[in-house]
Amino acid sequence: MNSQPNPSPSERDQQALDWWTRLRSNNVTAQQRNTFELWCEDPLNANAYQNVETLWKMLEQPAQAVRLRERRRPVSRRAIYAAAACLVLAFATVMLMTPPVSTWGSDYATATGQQQGITLADGSLLHLDSDSAVDITLNSDERRVHLLRGRVFLDVSHDGRPFIVRTGDTRVQVVGTAFSVSHGSAEDEVTLLRGRVEVMAGGAHQPLLPGEQLKIIDGHIQPAVAVDADRLLAWRDGQLRVRNAPLREVLDELMRYQGGRVIWLDDQAAQRPISASFNLKQIDSALDALISTQKLRTTSLTRRVLIVRG
Repeated sequence: MNSQPNPSPSERDQQALDWWTRLRSNNVTAQQRNTFELWCEDPLNANAYQNVETLWKMLEQPAQAVRLRERRRPVSRRAIYAAAACLVLAFATVMLMTPPVSTWGSDYATATGQQQGITLADGSLLHLDSDSAVDITLNSDERRVHLLRGRVFLDVSHDGRPFIVRTGDTRVQVVGTAFSVSHGSAEDEVTLLRGRVEVMAGGAHQPLLPGEQLKIIDGHIQPAVAVDADRLLAWRDGQLRVRNAPLREVLDELMRYQGGRVIWLDDQAAQRPISASFNLKQIDSALDALISTQKLRTTSLTRRVLIVRG
């Protein structure tokens, strides 16, 4: 995770929450832990992370009490969940309700649940996903797109000028091709549909071929892997199609289209693999269908926070 110079309090809180979520996963690497320790050398970062841990412990205590009481006898859980709800609502206010700084001054930006098609002056086509923002510069020497937030699909016209997409410290250079770039606080991702691109990050260069995808984690390019690009890029048509994907990943992605987050109290359920297709234009129905078919016990707060108890 590459923290920006002098991040705002809301950005710092978001980084802390992202670190907390990642460190709870089963596949965190030694390199990621080292990067986290470097991030925590800033006292303000360390304090933000401690606040997230404290909030979680306060939330986890009533949740554990619910599980204990369920084993003993059927009782009303209203009082216990009321306390948890207050904590989560306070958490949501801090973490979710602040408008993203990364969209300020952007040329194009989409709201949560919205997508937008854009045609540039050179004929290139852009498709912005939900909660995304780009800044565009076209001149006689080159064409540049700065992905500030979210995800964008690009179908680049060939006119001889380089076309460069930047996300933080990651650069993708093309001439004429179709590909997708996503930018998050923890990692970037590039998926190539056709043509050829070169990805640059951390002083390394990596070419990408059609049907391949690579991730950039903590500024380091990961090996490219073969993927079903058409399936992964189905979001352009308002579809989310997954195959043997962890339930956590799928539910988190659906909640992203509501601008919300998922709090998991059952790591085993979160890792359950699923294959399905969801209509992103009817996100409420998609969420209801997933929760119902997976028989998840959930508590929803203000449509922005979903607690999954397994």
